[in-house]
Amino acid sequence: MGKTLKYIMDLKSTLKEIILEFHERGIPEYIHRDIPVPKLKRINKAISIVGPRRSGKTYLMYQIMKERISDIEKIVYVNLEDDRLIDINAKNLRQILEAYTELYPEKTPIVFLDEVQVVLGWEKFVRRLVDSGIRVYISGSSSKLIGKELATTLRGRAITVNVYPLSFKEFLRFKGVKLDKNWEYTSQRVKVKRMFDQFMKTSGFPEIALEGEMSLIDDYFKTIFFRDVVERYRIKNLDLMELLMKYLVKNYAREFSINRFHNFARSLGYKSSTSVVREYLRMLQESYFVHLAPVWRKSKKEFVYSKKSYVIDHGFVNYLLPEVDPGRLLENIVFEELVKKGETVRYYKNDGECDFITGNLAIQVTYRLGEENRQREIRGLMLAKSHTRRRGIILTYDQEESNPETVPAYKFMLRS
Repeated sequence: MGKTLKYIMDLKSTLKEIILEFHERGIPEYIHRDIPVPKLKRINKAISIVGPRRSGKTYLMYQIMKERISDIEKIVYVNLEDDRLIDINAKNLRQILEAYTELYPEKTPIVFLDEVQVVLGWEKFVRRLVDSGIRVYISGSSSKLIGKELATTLRGRAITVNVYPLSFKEFLRFKGVKLDKNWEYTSQRVKVKRMFDQFMKTSGFPEIALEGEMSLIDDYFKTIFFRDVVERYRIKNLDLMELLMKYLVKNYAREFSINRFHNFARSLGYKSSTSVVREYLRMLQESYFVHLAPVWRKSKKEFVYSKKSYVIDHGFVNYLLPEVDPGRLLENIVFEELVKKGETVRYYKNDGECDFITGNLAIQVTYRLGEENRQREIRGLMLAKSHTRRRGIILTYDQEESNPETVPAYKFMLRS
């Protein structure tokens, strides 16, 4: 028997083992996430579930299985990071379907491929499944699985679902807090505020919300660094990439300048160039480590490079920095929440500053609105409202006023 044929037979046997293991174990328990996933009835497209590592993509797959599939034997769940599949490649992905068909010749499978990006060229296999009428769900930790690149690789055969760390509402659910209908006007408001304090001081990553173990952040940081960046992009200048990641954490919720970081790196003796920094920054965005919010422009023809950087989860700030500015932390948390709600977020800077411009709001974030900053914060909001024609609101830690509308950030986050 040739080596190739033997490998294929061994692979098929391994895949059968993986498929049956899942059926015997059953769908794992999960806590419901408020993430809308399209239910397609008349058309068939792959559902692409993407987001940072440890944000809950796999558990969203379990949620889909439990809510939509009554016969577990129809499920083909394969984690392509399984060490038993270390040599699998695009050409032999078809063995997944062959293995299932040999196990269940009378059934039509529903395929779930977890961390699909580890197999180069996976797109053709997924396209073939979709074209043959098989429902497919894929997950990955790379933003290359969304937007224009996904549309190109799958030729319109996929819809993207973003999974981020927990929203504050989901954090409460993970902590076992069920909101009353009028919680704002009852004693439950005190508990909600106490939980928001805990949320601010910890993280939105599901495992940390459940276990309360902040040291997990160190593992997440290293996994993103080594697996999602260094291995995937074959980074050679590891020291510069690590410096950039830590620099972004330290300077969260601030304008980021490629030139400034380049000069900073050079001053410390690192090998650097602006073109390399630009590429590394792109990689960190694709790996869901950082978001860059652009400045608001009145016209698309205007070109302004200025961007503000925000880490994907404030847990990186809490764990890696010895001191945390509560105002900037709150700003990062609000940014995270807006992104989770599907908002396109920009910031305003023109004779005054306003933290966020969304589809219908100008949002100013400040931990506390006092005499030392009241005039500046309100002026920036008013200028942003006027120039962008949005409704304005100020978000604080716990203040509430009517003119201008000022509400606690946690209250804003729990609105529908």
